[in-house]
Amino acid sequence: MMLAAALAPLGSTMIAVALPAIGHDVGASDAELTQWLVSSYMIAAIALQSPGGTLGDRIGHRSAMLLGLLLVGVAGVVGYSIVDLHALALARVLMAAGGAAIIPACMAMVRTRIDPKRRARWFGYFGAGMGLAAAIGPLVGGELTQAFGWRSLFAAVLPVVLISLVTLPFFGRDTRPANAPPPARFDLVGSVLLGVGLAAVIIALRMGERGLWLAAGGGVMLALFPFWERRAASPVVDFRLFRSPAFAAGGLIIALQNLAMYALLFQTPIFFKQVRHVESREMGHTLLAMTLAMMIASILGGRLSEKLGARLQVALGSVLALGGLWWFRDFVSIQTPTDILPGLVLMGTGLGLSSAPSQAAAMAAARPESAGMAAGALSTMRYIGGVIGIALLGAQIADAKDIGAHQSTVFVYAASLCIALLMAALLPRAADTRTKSN
Repeated sequence: MMLAAALAPLGSTMIAVALPAIGHDVGASDAELTQWLVSSYMIAAIALQSPGGTLGDRIGHRSAMLLGLLLVGVAGVVGYSIVDLHALALARVLMAAGGAAIIPACMAMVRTRIDPKRRARWFGYFGAGMGLAAAIGPLVGGELTQAFGWRSLFAAVLPVVLISLVTLPFFGRDTRPANAPPPARFDLVGSVLLGVGLAAVIIALRMGERGLWLAAGGGVMLALFPFWERRAASPVVDFRLFRSPAFAAGGLIIALQNLAMYALLFQTPIFFKQVRHVESREMGHTLLAMTLAMMIASILGGRLSEKLGARLQVALGSVLALGGLWWFRDFVSIQTPTDILPGLVLMGTGLGLSSAPSQAAAMAAARPESAGMAAGALSTMRYIGGVIGIALLGAQIADAKDIGAHQSTVFVYAASLCIALLMAALLPRAADTRTKSN
């Protein structure tokens, strides 16, 4: 399961280092490569998370994982076999679609097949595995590209798919609760409203003023989405889920913390390159420390929350993440990446401690037959948090050499983490988790 889930973050980051080689072979510019191979993947991944999760509730989560693996496998074959920009874009979209089926299915299987007392630790393992895959993606991509050429990046997913397919039968057959009603027709209209609406807004954010009409159109579709979902017999997102304080709080915490994390991860290399003229390699090593701290804290935090409970641990994690921002209080005094290293490690630790209990608490609030829908909604919120963070960053640091603009972003990060801290009060306590049975 972990291996299958790792395909999505690995595919997302692995291709970055190979873009120059791909551009040379297919005759595409950097802008075209970014649009067709990077943006297309991100947009498809975000837009398809909720439909992918709901599909798992209909056909079974193991079946959804099988479908996702097959899509990734087809993507690998297409990307390896056809040296054409549009074919590669198709391969990337298929890979993102596969990931959108796999990730919610994995989260739903943790919800439905793991003892409630042990779910947090498994969500910790899940988060650590995803983080590791994203972190090593550029390294693996660089080594494969140098040794075998960029086409090997697409071929590399095939052994992972094969191993995952071989192990899939060990997860047992899909079953539906005895009292669960038969599934209604798939909500195609809702999927289109959500998917196209999100895609339009994300594309518009990248276009600036030229994308105002596109943003307006996407906004209208997203505004219509909840009204349609209330009428749908089998909605893509059942908004009654958000009536649960634990689900609403858990989703918001994930979104808000990702807003701060992704924006900061993008901002620090820009600041050091444009203002301090530091090489990207040195900055990459510093950011790796934050990623490692998140991974370790995620693994340990999953177990720790079994004793502390989601409420206390997420509050503790949010406080630690806020403490990490102390090292960003004065950008004028920041001269080298080592000046912010303690802050990045502390922030990574805080976010890692918060992630697993937030997910476990939110998923526990969903009924077993709606676990895929809940997982898809949480994944969508996570992505949306990151997109909003990057959009706000772009608006605040229009002049990347303006230290004052960089300083202003810290207030946004602090506000996000403060709201996440307040939301922790709505999560269950340790005693609540121990007494609740699912």
